[in-house]
Amino acid sequence: MTIYEKLQEELVKNPALDVFARELELGKEEIQRVLTKKEEQSEAWLALPDFESYPLVSFKSQIGDFVASETNACVKIEKPPEQIDADLAIPCFSLMAKGKETVAKLADGIKAYPFVADTSVVGGYINVQLKADVLVQETLAVMAEQGNSYGASNDGAKKLVVMDYSHPNISKPMSFGHLRSTIIGASLKRIYEFCGFHVVGVNHLGDFGTQFGKLLYAFSQWKDEQAFAKEPMKEMLRLYVKFHEEAKQNPELEEKGREMFQRLEKGDAKLVEQWIAFCLLSIKDFQKTYDALGMNIDLALGESFYETMLADTLKKLLDKTIAVQNEDGSVAVNFADESLPSFLLKKKDGSSLYILRDVAAAGFRLQAFQPETIIYVVGAEQTLHFRQLFKTLGLLGYNVARFRHDPFGLVSLPEGKMSTREGRVVFLEDVLAEAKTRARAIAEEKNSELSESEKEKIAEAVGVGAVIYSDLSQSREKNIVFSWERAMSLDGDSAPYIQYGYARAASIMRKAGVEVTLPERMSKLNEREKKLVRLLARFPEVVAQAREHDAPHIIAGFLNTLTQEFNRFYAQDPVLTADEQTKNSRLALVRAVAQVLKNGLSLLGIGVLERM
Repeated sequence: MTIYEKLQEELVKNPALDVFARELELGKEEIQRVLTKKEEQSEAWLALPDFESYPLVSFKSQIGDFVASETNACVKIEKPPEQIDADLAIPCFSLMAKGKETVAKLADGIKAYPFVADTSVVGGYINVQLKADVLVQETLAVMAEQGNSYGASNDGAKKLVVMDYSHPNISKPMSFGHLRSTIIGASLKRIYEFCGFHVVGVNHLGDFGTQFGKLLYAFSQWKDEQAFAKEPMKEMLRLYVKFHEEAKQNPELEEKGREMFQRLEKGDAKLVEQWIAFCLLSIKDFQKTYDALGMNIDLALGESFYETMLADTLKKLLDKTIAVQNEDGSVAVNFADESLPSFLLKKKDGSSLYILRDVAAAGFRLQAFQPETIIYVVGAEQTLHFRQLFKTLGLLGYNVARFRHDPFGLVSLPEGKMSTREGRVVFLEDVLAEAKTRARAIAEEKNSELSESEKEKIAEAVGVGAVIYSDLSQSREKNIVFSWERAMSLDGDSAPYIQYGYARAASIMRKAGVEVTLPERMSKLNEREKKLVRLLARFPEVVAQAREHDAPHIIAGFLNTLTQEFNRFYAQDPVLTADEQTKNSRLALVRAVAQVLKNGLSLLGIGVLERM
């Protein structure tokens, strides 16, 4: 039962209920429930692998320690370019000043490690070739042991992170524009948890503000009862658009909307009852989209949750002279730093603005969660807002280093940018339905022998996966244009392409008819097989890099590359018809590829299929 449902029940029993005070109590209870559940998961977090235990990571660490001990310098060991026949590259430009003999001696020392095959000094770098048999045997052994945990680590050491993402607006259907915050935030949450962090996902719902006064006014004047009963979300959107259309002709309506919100904020029983009804209808609609995306967010707390904290927050800001009251009664923050513009916290009519609620929310979250970091996954157009917010929090005495804004670019369709006010909206549920239809058509074309239930399963996994990957495969800072052709492509850099790679690996193992195990000794590897092993060995570092930079596209790009290399291997190196030793070795390699594809896709929120 949601907080809004509980409020509705209690409001029926007591129309004079102080709704916002009760909402705070219910929210605190929900927070405690979530934190208790996270603590119960501690054993699982502690059981995650130590990052340094991964073979490639361990090899690099040992070499790095040796270089540091010999040179008193810390160097970053790099991945060499594709055309260089080496596994590692160590930049030695500063050491070159001491003479080539110094660098050559260092290279010889590295070569002495039992897992190093050879070293060479080329153009300011020491290139290191690892022993392929050692790398493959140790990497595949670790993978066989860890399975779905391969690539994970306990680096987070149970540190708690609050991830603020999705935050659709009550009374408006989730549009395609909500996709980015929702799936980027969900993916980052999975990645952080895979790295040992406790993550509380918070859905900061847009459930308060002057726009609700406008909607309530429009609802009282122009609602279509039949349309509202049939499709309440679309009717609320129609009313919101109509209000703005009418206000262009009659600006006095803006004042009507402000008056309505003032009454709501003061707890007008009739308006509160209608507002809660809007919230319930909206959350039910949002959940259908979250279910379709295969995700769930820990906490749904609206802006209204912080309503009872606003007076105290405002008093602190005024007492510290961070904020000032203007002659017209409004309250503003004016920074001494002229690079940041001033902003209002409260309007002259007494209505609060959402940045005041954000200040209150930040302080509350620090107290309630004691987090290491609070990450806001919000569009880049709000960058100034977060600069102003974090500056204000710093002036209040909070540690600003604990707050981070992860901005992302806009997503649009070829037809152009969407606008809710103007009624130019592409509903997210429609995009997901279209994706499912297109995926089903691909399944029927590729394999007509599939049963109806299999086609339906493929349609859901591939359709949703295509939409998610088309976004997460691109840097979140970029503005992107969604393309159906790219999203559904089977030729590369798409979810269907990678999912098909996994299904192909699953098919090979299924046709083998035996339990695939790691041989005591792998057969000699050819170049394609070595390349696959090198990629598999890098996966833990890829995950760590994606977490460090809050960048799911790093994982997506890696999975695409791995699938490309697996397809080259599959096309040229027979598995099931090879001699027994080679077959067993290649089956172990196929199983390892399938495991990494599965683990990586799961971090993006994309499922895998045994058959496609």
